[in-house]
Amino acid sequence: MRVMVPGYDHRGGEHCASTAMRNVLAFYGVEISEAMVFGLGAGLGFFYLRKDEVSPSRMFHGRTLSFESDFFANAGIPFEDRPDTDDDRAWESVRERIDAGEPVLIATDTFYLGYHNTTSHFPGHRAVVVGYDDPAREVYMADRKFPELQTCSYDELRRARNAPDYPMTCHNQFGAFLGPVRLGVELAPAVRGAIRQTADWMLAPPGDDPDLQTGIAAMRTLAADFPSWRERADWSWAARFGYQVVIRRGAGGSFFRSIYADYLAEAAECLPAIGEAGLAGEMHAIAAGWRDLAGTLEEQSDRDRCDPALFARAGEQTAALADREEAFFQRLREVASA
Repeated sequence: MRVMVPGYDHRGGEHCASTAMRNVLAFYGVEISEAMVFGLGAGLGFFYLRKDEVSPSRMFHGRTLSFESDFFANAGIPFEDRPDTDDDRAWESVRERIDAGEPVLIATDTFYLGYHNTTSHFPGHRAVVVGYDDPAREVYMADRKFPELQTCSYDELRRARNAPDYPMTCHNQFGAFLGPVRLGVELAPAVRGAIRQTADWMLAPPGDDPDLQTGIAAMRTLAADFPSWRERADWSWAARFGYQVVIRRGAGGSFFRSIYADYLAEAAECLPAIGEAGLAGEMHAIAAGWRDLAGTLEEQSDRDRCDPALFARAGEQTAALADREEAFFQRLREVASA
């Protein structure tokens, strides 16, 4: 038996989660831009992970881990991102929603999805299940960078949702709407609140631990750590991954900063002070700085032997970006609080 969600319109975008969420919302008649989804979810962030058990052992990323749930909370849409320890039950939960004609937002590790054709793990990648075929044991996936629906086997999806052999797993997370799918807030105050949330998180993030640090402080830790990356056995892969998360892995080509700049330009329609302060333009300039850092890391990763000077340069670039972002988010918070 082949079952498909009727009327689902798959459109590509910049970032996996914000693209998937925009498309799912559009399915229910809520039309907002991907940039607005990202900004309203206070998605812009920074974290730095040092963990020898994973590959690479040093990695950083440019968005918050709670973006998805924060968006639905800020937008006033009743939604729950549910984990499930039981693989069979988790799949049945998805099937039930597909049978009811509902697309399902899920979290995956792209390593296990054959159509991604990748040799590296990337847990937390969001896609939308829009159908399944029992005789073929295949699932139909709407996935950001692919213009057409993709298929994967039941076994591939099972591993992608709850990795059996990698220290970081998605725990079978899937999204469930708990009520009517419509914006439950007025946009202008929601935009203002989300901007303050982003600025506060970057300037004074909660819950840092020795392995996973967040916000501007984590950027400064990374800046200080970069020279020591030359001592890592996986220095080349760590540098390559750093380049990729800025430029390629669903970050809009600029570490999510260009997406956020587009959000600020749109938000200025609600809060003119954002436009008057030139904050979207400043964020675009910051995005260019991240692209420069990515170029340094790409150059390092292309070398047969590590060049310590390149990691030293990466540290200097990151320190400068931390200074610039700290000043930016202080100004952004002042504008949003006025």
